[in-house]
Amino acid sequence: MEAVNRLFSKGVTPENNACVLLYQAMGPNPAGGKGQPDLFFRRMGVEPIPADGKYFQSFHVWVREQPNPPQDNNVLIDMESKTGERPWTKAEFPLMAEWFMQNEDALRTVELATERPKYFSPLVGTDAVPDGALITVLLPGVQKSRQLARTLASRAMWELGEGSQFDAWRDLMTMHRLGRLVGQGPTLIEYLVGVAIESIAIRGELLLLSETKPSAKVMAMYRKQLDRLPPRASVADKLDFCERVMFLDCAQRMARGQMKWQEIANGAEGGDGSLVEKLAEGVIMQSVDWDVVLKSANKWYDRLAATLRKPDYRERTAEVKQFNEDVKKLVEKSRGPQALLSLLGGKPAISQTMSDALIALLLPAVQQVGLAEGRAIQRMRNLELAFALAAYRAERDSYPDSLELLAPKYIAEIPNDLFTGQPLKYAKTAEGYRFYSVGDNEQDEEGRSFDDNPRGDDLVVRMPVPAGKEAK
Repeated sequence: MEAVNRLFSKGVTPENNACVLLYQAMGPNPAGGKGQPDLFFRRMGVEPIPADGKYFQSFHVWVREQPNPPQDNNVLIDMESKTGERPWTKAEFPLMAEWFMQNEDALRTVELATERPKYFSPLVGTDAVPDGALITVLLPGVQKSRQLARTLASRAMWELGEGSQFDAWRDLMTMHRLGRLVGQGPTLIEYLVGVAIESIAIRGELLLLSETKPSAKVMAMYRKQLDRLPPRASVADKLDFCERVMFLDCAQRMARGQMKWQEIANGAEGGDGSLVEKLAEGVIMQSVDWDVVLKSANKWYDRLAATLRKPDYRERTAEVKQFNEDVKKLVEKSRGPQALLSLLGGKPAISQTMSDALIALLLPAVQQVGLAEGRAIQRMRNLELAFALAAYRAERDSYPDSLELLAPKYIAEIPNDLFTGQPLKYAKTAEGYRFYSVGDNEQDEEGRSFDDNPRGDDLVVRMPVPAGKEAK
C-alpha cells in the first residue's frame, strides 16, 4: 500500500493537491460512518479536519430538514434527474435552487480544488486495522466526487435556464477538470469514476453549445479552456501498477496466513469441491510455492500492460480480446475437474494452479475497461469536432456540407471513428447536423444511442441537442 502511495504522491504537496480542498468541501465523512482515519489526512500532509463544519450536504439529506418536505422519495429522485438533463428555472424547481444556494461555499471550494494540478487521495487502512489489505481499502471520497459532479451539472442547467451562460460554462469546466483529476488516482475505480464524470461534463458542454450558440470570440475562449484540461490518465498505468500490487499483496498475505481465499472472493463459498475450496485447506496451502505464483502473475500483468500501451487502438482492442479469452480459459481450468487432478501433481502443479486461480479471480474485466477508455476518447473527439462545427457556424451562419471543410482552420485534422478507423458519419439537417461514431460494437445503428428507442450503441452528437425530460 505504501509503495502505491509513494509513487502516486510524487510531486504532490498540500498546496497543489486537489484532494485536500475536495475534503474541505465534502467533510471527513463523505460516505457517512466514522469517515476517513486521521492517517488519511496526515498522509496528504495536512491536519485532520473536524467532523462538524459547513460541508456539502446532499439534496436528500438537506431537503428532509426543510419545512414540509416531499414525502415521496421518488419525487426527489425525479427532480434531481430532470434538473441535470435540461435547462430549468427557479420557478420550476425552487427547492433545488435553494439547495444550491445553501451549498454555494462548498461548491466554490470544489471549483478551487479543480484549479490545482495534482490529485492524490492516499490509500490507507482503518484506525482499527491500519495495515489492512490493499483490496479492502475504501474510497468514500471518489463516490462523493461523482455526486458533486452531478450537482454541478444540475446547477449548470439552472444557470443556462436563467440565462447565465458563463456561469454555466464555469460549472461545466469545473466538472470536466474534476473528472480528469479524480482519474489521476492510483486505482481503477478512480479512473472509471473520472471517465463517468467527464462523460456527464461533455453532455452538458454540448447542450450549452446548442442552447447559447456562442460567438466566434466566445468559442475561442471556450476552446482555449478545453485545451488546458489536465491530461486524461492512462488505464494501462492503473492496471500495470496498482492492480498488480493489489494482486501481489493478496498473494503475500495468503502466503503468510494473513488472508483467506474467502476474503478475496468477498466471502463467497465454493461448497462444490472446486479448486478454490481445496486450496483454502491448510494442508494444500502449505504446498504452494508462492514465488511461482508471484512470477506467473507478473508475466500476466506485463503482457496486459504492453497490450494496453499499443498506440493503435484497433490493434490494442484485438489483443485485449485475445487476452480476455485466455483469462476465460484460466477460469474454466480453475473450476473444472482438471483443477482437482492438479492437486495430485505435486508442488509445481499446485503452485501453478493457485496462480491461475488467483488471476482468474483478481484480474479485472480488462475488455470492458478497455472499451470504457475507448468511449472516453471518442466522446472527447466528438466534443472537439462539435466545437469546430460551432466555430464554423459562428463565422458563416450555417454548418458545412461535409466535415472536410472544417480543416485546418477550425480543427487541425478531422478525426476518424476510433472504433473502425473510418470517417465519422456526418449529415447536415434542416435544424443543424448529426454525426456519430458506430461505437465499440462496430455496428452502424444509424445514429441510435443508448438514450434512443430502440437503443443503439452509436456515440452520437445532434445539434440542436434533443430536449430532455419535461417537468411534471
